[in-house]
Amino acid sequence: MSSGIALGREERLAELCARLGGELDAVARERVVARIVLPEHATRATDLVVVTSARFVARASAHPGVTLCSPEQASRLPAGNRWIHAHADWALAELLDGAAPPAVPRGPAHVDPGAEVAGDALLGPGAVVLAGARIGPGSSLGPNAVVYGNVVIGARVSVGAGAVIGRPGFGWVTGPSGRVRRMPQLGGVVVEDEAEIGALASVDSGTLAPTRIGAGAKLDAHVHVGHNAEIGAGCLVAAQSGFAGSVVLEPGVQVGGQVGVKDHVRVGARARLAAKSGVIGDVPSGATVAGFPAVPRVRWLRAMARLLSR
Repeated sequence: MSSGIALGREERLAELCARLGGELDAVARERVVARIVLPEHATRATDLVVVTSARFVARASAHPGVTLCSPEQASRLPAGNRWIHAHADWALAELLDGAAPPAVPRGPAHVDPGAEVAGDALLGPGAVVLAGARIGPGSSLGPNAVVYGNVVIGARVSVGAGAVIGRPGFGWVTGPSGRVRRMPQLGGVVVEDEAEIGALASVDSGTLAPTRIGAGAKLDAHVHVGHNAEIGAGCLVAAQSGFAGSVVLEPGVQVGGQVGVKDHVRVGARARLAAKSGVIGDVPSGATVAGFPAVPRVRWLRAMARLLSR
C-alpha cells in the first residue's frame, strides 16, 4: 500500500486557497500539490503535509513539500511553504472528500414494498428496510444495516454497516403475579437531516413517541441509544457510549468514549462528558464532567491526585 492519498491531479495551491480559504506564504502561491501525506512520508515537492499539533512540528520542518497548518503552529514552522488556515482540519477534510471512494458499496438489499426509499438513497449489500420505514434523499445505509418500520430517516443521513435503527426498546414491566413482560415500543425513531450513525450502533424505538436523533448529530460505532431518548442537534458521541431510556442530550453536547448515562438524565447544551464517565444525574449546560459518579472535571482531577499521592 502506497503512503499518502493522491488528489487525482495536481492542484495549484493558489486555487485551493481561493476555494477553501486561509493564507499562503508569498513564494508558495505558484506551488502545486498532488498528494497528502504524513510528515515522515513527505519526499516530493508536490506533497502536502498537515500540521495541527505541536508534536508534528519537528518532523514537518524539513520536508520539501507544502505545509497546511493552523495559526498556532505556523510560527514554529519555516516560512516559505506554509498554507495557514484557521480550520486546517476542515480544509483537509474537504481535500480528502474529493479523493475518497464511495463510502457505501452498492449491492442487493431487501426493501419491503411497504417502505419508502428516496430514489437517490444508497443501500449497501444486505441492508434491510422494513415496511413503514422512510429513507430520505441522499441518505445511505451501510452493508447489513437494518431499519425497522415506523422509522423516519431524513435527508443526507449516513447509517453505518450493521447498525440497527428502530428495534423494540429494552422496556420490561412486572404484573401482579410477578410475571415480567415486555412493554411494546411503538413510537418509532426519527433521525433528522445530516445525522450520522456509526457501524454496529443501535437506536431503540420509543414507547409512545419517537426516539430522536437531532440534525447533524454524529454517533460513532457501537453507540447505543435507548428508547425515548433524545440526542440533540449537533451532538458528538464517541464509540461505545450508551444512553439509557429517556435520556436527553441538549444540542451541542460532546461525549467521550465509553460513557454511560442513566435513564431520565438531562445533559444541558454544550456540556462535555469525559471518556468513561458514569453520569447518574443531570448535567448543567456548558459543564464538563468526569468520573463515576460523574462530577465537575476539576473536582474529579483533584480527587484522583489526592488518591494517587497516598
